Amino acid sequence: MKRFLTGVCAFALSACTSLSAVSDVSARLKSASATWNDVGSEFAASCEREATLNSALADCALESDASSGLAAANAVLGNYFGALANAANESNLTVKPGLDAAASSVAKIPGINADQVTAVSGLAGLLVNLATNAIRERTLRDLIERGGPAAQTIVRGMDGLVVPRLGRRLDTERLQLTGQFGRLIFAQRDQAGPDPSALCTGPSASRFSGTGLLLTLEYCRRLAVLDKRAKALADYQASLAVADKALTELQSSKSRLKSRDLAQRLYAIGADLDDKVSAVRKAFG
Repeated sequence: MKRFLTGVCAFALSACTSLSAVSDVSARLKSASATWNDVGSEFAASCEREATLNSALADCALESDASSGLAAANAVLGNYFGALANAANESNLTVKPGLDAAASSVAKIPGINADQVTAVSGLAGLLVNLATNAIRERTLRDLIERGGPAAQTIVRGMDGLVVPRLGRRLDTERLQLTGQFGRLIFAQRDQAGPDPSALCTGPSASRFSGTGLLLTLEYCRRLAVLDKRAKALADYQASLAVADKALTELQSSKSRLKSRDLAQRLYAIGADLDDKVSAVRKAFG
């Protein structure tokens, strides 16, 4: 229904508010940032799951820092996208308390660079400052012109940090999962073979002992979740690219935010973003 209504606006803009396309894509970006949080939290969650299988894993401090820092970065982005939507609707800007402290948490993300930390700090500061101003169309342009580049730096930083590093983290958990369950199944005198994951697609486990079969079923359940999330990283990366595109469109058109052409492009970008985010939400939510 929502896509139908926004589609109506895209082709009959005279029936919609003048900045409805900006409001619509901003709301979708805010929703996307909440889904990105689920992806970021997987660093700590994956490490903690592996810790139950790998006694040599000392702690998950780095992974916890990564998840906490990404949550802080997403909070800044979520507030920014919400501010864009509010400004487009001429509503009051609101900023959650503590947003200006996000940079200290973000700085602890392993591998993050100074420009990305500065972008978080600068964007948070802009939001805190503009939240005290009266809402006018000028405020929306200020948010786009002064906040857009910083938001893009954060989004692109997530692409470079999260996608490869979380992919490796999930691969590591997968290896530990397969090794541990392979040993447990073998302890029942059932033969898992050189590739235990093949048990999930073939009939071999049907000949196992009762305990061996139950172990196999649990192993396959966990493996399916891991594989689904690993594949969904491509959708996560694509959703970041669409968000980057939306921010570029807003910045390049900040002097003509009410134009019909921009509105049509923003509605199309919003629909594309919804498709990518939906796949991520199903895998990580």
